[in-house]
Amino acid sequence: MTEQLTTRPVPVPSRPAFDRYRWERALFSAELPHRNARLLGLVLAHYAGPAGYLPAGGMQHAGRLAEIADMTGRQVRMSLYQLERAGLIARPDIATWEPRELVRPITLTLPPAGGAARTEPPHSGERPS
Repeated sequence: MTEQLTTRPVPVPSRPAFDRYRWERALFSAELPHRNARLLGLVLAHYAGPAGYLPAGGMQHAGRLAEIADMTGRQVRMSLYQLERAGLIARPDIATWEPRELVRPITLTLPPAGGAARTEPPHSGERPS
């Protein structure tokens, strides 16, 4: 007698749905070097789709973002870099991005757990006398 095992299909775990509120909270609590990065983050959140994604060739060209946010192109590029370093956006590597004529896509991401949380500065635990 052979036993036949039947397995039930299991849904593939999908990535968590994009939550703009949580992303904006992470943006405001992130330690960013300049306020322009926060402003640009809000602009990106406004134009991102429901999944937190701006497709390749979209409106995220530095010149277009500069117009919208009233910044220079250099400020936009620096702010994008700062947002990427903080783990708030993800973009494909520019060195490997093809086709070159299209602007790279941007995905709004949450930084690793604990990365964007505000913390108190370290102290010795001594109380002043």
